[in-house]
Amino acid sequence: MVMAKGGSLVASAAVAAILLIVCISSTPGVSATTYTFFVHDKILVPNATAIVVAGPGGDLTKLQKGVIIVVDTVITATADPNSTQLGKFEGVYIIDGGVKYRIQATIIIDFPLDLVESTFEVLGQRTSFNSTDDRQVAVVGGTGFFLGQTGFASVQTVYQKLYGDHGAQINTQQWILAVDK
Repeated sequence: MVMAKGGSLVASAAVAAILLIVCISSTPGVSATTYTFFVHDKILVPNATAIVVAGPGGDLTKLQKGVIIVVDTVITATADPNSTQLGKFEGVYIIDGGVKYRIQATIIIDFPLDLVESTFEVLGQRTSFNSTDDRQVAVVGGTGFFLGQTGFASVQTVYQKLYGDHGAQINTQQWILAVDK
């Protein structure tokens, strides 16, 4: 029997059950499972969670064509960044034009007592960071609890604060993954 650090197995199981109820729901009549969570990006601001690591001519101070951004931020149960943390969002954004960028990211869902990380891998092209339009990216696979699951993610910016004209911003995005069972 494995005991959770600083607590009991029963308490850890209760937390796992709550997280599953919050982030997993089945859609009646559809053979897909949906997972809903929120990603909180901070780009070119203090305590950034998305860091510009390469840019044209070495310019790391603004969002522009040719910029590469490394992301490492939390995912939460609601749009409030202080709500229950469900896992991590880690990956790369590549700005390949004035109005589009590519995304390659791993979504890590934390399950208490899970010795193998459960993840989704997402790939795709999205419209500008400054768009609140609903957009989609591909879920190309899963590991751990989500092993082999594929589908798509619908992403919508639900909060955004822009700073200046160089692209600094704070974003909260709602992600809804629809994957096969």
